[in-house]
Amino acid sequence: MILKIIHTSDLHGYFFPTDYLNRNEKNTGYLSLLNKIKKDDKTILTDGGDILQGSSFAYYVKENLNSDVVADIMQNVDYYTLGNHDFNYGYHYLKTYVENMKGKLVCANVKDKTGQIKLEPFAIKEIAGYKIGIAGVVTDWVNLWERKENLVNFKITDAFEGAKRALDGLKKANTDFNILIYHGGYEIDLETGKKLSETTENIGGRLARELAFNLILAGHQHMEISAYIGKTLAIETPANGAKAALVEVDLATKEMKASFIEPKLGENKLIEKYRDVEEKVQDYLDVPIAKLSRDYLPEDRIKMALKGSDLADLINKIQLDYTGADISITSFANVISGLKKNLTTRDVLNTYRFPNTTVVLEIDGRRLRAALEQNFSYIEYDGAYKISKKFLEPKEEHYNFDYFYGIDFEKDLTKKVGERIGKIFFKGKEIKDKDTFSLVMNNYRATGAGGFDMYKDLKVIKNYDKETSEILLDYFRKL
Repeated sequence: MILKIIHTSDLHGYFFPTDYLNRNEKNTGYLSLLNKIKKDDKTILTDGGDILQGSSFAYYVKENLNSDVVADIMQNVDYYTLGNHDFNYGYHYLKTYVENMKGKLVCANVKDKTGQIKLEPFAIKEIAGYKIGIAGVVTDWVNLWERKENLVNFKITDAFEGAKRALDGLKKANTDFNILIYHGGYEIDLETGKKLSETTENIGGRLARELAFNLILAGHQHMEISAYIGKTLAIETPANGAKAALVEVDLATKEMKASFIEPKLGENKLIEKYRDVEEKVQDYLDVPIAKLSRDYLPEDRIKMALKGSDLADLINKIQLDYTGADISITSFANVISGLKKNLTTRDVLNTYRFPNTTVVLEIDGRRLRAALEQNFSYIEYDGAYKISKKFLEPKEEHYNFDYFYGIDFEKDLTKKVGERIGKIFFKGKEIKDKDTFSLVMNNYRATGAGGFDMYKDLKVIKNYDKETSEILLDYFRKL
């Protein structure tokens, strides 16, 4: 008896065959994957979360419709878990999604304290006399990243312990084959075993080594992975519907064969059903909102890190204008479009791609220096400047390099981290350790994410509820 498991993760609202950088059709997206997926009673479809936020389609649905649209698009999924970004748009948006999903939500380390959202630690499906166990967990770093108001109704506990409890429950039920859907990645290189991270954000390697799941279906890192860790097959799929994972299991022997499914362009019932919504998204994105004096485009990453970025400066100026803070920082997603002279909504949403809000903190000179040191660990020097491996492996994290505005500083990146930053100046005056300033950043960075622990306990001067992308759109519309 061969069981087929088809897994997607980190779709981020990329359902239609496009990347929204323009109107061009590309061979990508969940609905194009469906053209290659044949479902029968010996096939299980799973999803690893991070579906409600990310694309312009997802943003449009959030602003103008509701998450039941996403649930309808995902109607073929049998079992799914939550991703960290599924909390971004608040409790009720997530609740509507779950209530309208046909598949079963398994997430052993998340509890809804109100009892309204039904989260089971695991499920069991019987196929041809075999009992298949399906459990799910999400990285507990949601507690670090997410806005507190979005987590009021949730208790999110340790991901490893949640997976362990779920597996214990499955063993008591005498399951024959056990699957873990894990919204998290791998802290090790699966080919060499080399440890890539010391944090607990991603613990896929530990889950495989210490627990006896037959199959781990991971996500979060947006990588294509297929490898054994001991007797456990570890899988991860690329993001945005670029591919789905296919695992074929001989339930008699528990032998597994893994491969990846690529999308196929073409029509299907769901594309036809939501074509009008997609057209509205594309039309919305192409609405002109301002005429700038010139293009503001991204450049080579190293060049921008060393010399600065006019694009980042513009975003920082807008943040300072909005908040009245002394200093501003911003970062870029791994892929951005930049702002064209004839500016459209598409340009803005494809340049500031995070679902972040804005926070103003009070910082002293000592912590500001520590932040700059951490920031410029992004660059290594070995006779030439290059991006540090820790920002490239196990996944690209260009978004963890910040562009500072409102200060000037001396730097020597040939020195070791911790000794790179010289004098720092604010309005021409050298900053001392005890001098204090107001610093505006996004709510993600304010948690200390990306290695910026010095921000964690800073005094909050003001929180702004409006998303940064909306602040930018409003600013440009008034020009």
